Amino acid sequence: MKKWTSKLLTVFYIGIFLYSGFALVKYLYTYYEAAQSLKEVQTIYAETLATIENEEVEHEEILTDDIKANYTIRPQFQDLLAVNQRIVGWISIDDTKLNNPILQADNNDFYLTHNFKNRASRAGSVFMDYRNDALDISRNTILYGHAMKDGTMFGTLKKYLDQDYANTHRTIYVDTLYEGYDVEIFAAYETTIDFYYIETEFKTDEEFMHFIGEVEKRSTINMNVDIGPQDKIITLSTCKDSVISDDHRFVVQGKLVKRK
Repeated sequence: MKKWTSKLLTVFYIGIFLYSGFALVKYLYTYYEAAQSLKEVQTIYAETLATIENEEVEHEEILTDDIKANYTIRPQFQDLLAVNQRIVGWISIDDTKLNNPILQADNNDFYLTHNFKNRASRAGSVFMDYRNDALDISRNTILYGHAMKDGTMFGTLKKYLDQDYANTHRTIYVDTLYEGYDVEIFAAYETTIDFYYIETEFKTDEEFMHFIGEVEKRSTINMNVDIGPQDKIITLSTCKDSVISDDHRFVVQGKLVKRK
């Protein structure tokens, strides 16, 4: 009897070891796959930007006027759109690993588990709420992304809970297909989904300003950024864990300032 018990325990422990090994390999592959995918899309974007910067000034001015007058797609996105028509912008923060394309589907589920080529990926993508429109910016534009433990995507957002970090990373850069924005950070906090911080439209100025007041009450930082009824904001939302969803979120919000 003891002999059989010993054998069963051995098989049991081997099973645990193999399962743990498989889980670890799967976890590490998630980060490897995400890093390779991110490197590829960053290369495409960087090379396109470099090409544009090397063009003649007169041609660049014509493109800029055309964008402002007709809302044509900005040239730095042409190569990315050739890969995926669902790319609607780009987001980055200086001195961090956040340097990602922004995707958008007709729901808020698809890009939780797909990369910029629409291939299945546990790391997912940074993506815009399906209710928002990159051409007609809402009062509150929502971007989602996983909090990757290697600091990529929204992995560093929780650092904004610290005032010193926020002071040295005051600006987030967001480029849509049509415009460029500097995002002035004014709030960062941890919350549960009970607080509906992902409202995109507000019926009145008063309703919007009440929302801003609620956000500022929750914020752990004070950035002295004035928000008025005519302003528009952007909300970055991520879960507390890298690819595990729960009811807790890290939220960073900033005022959109159109780049000249």
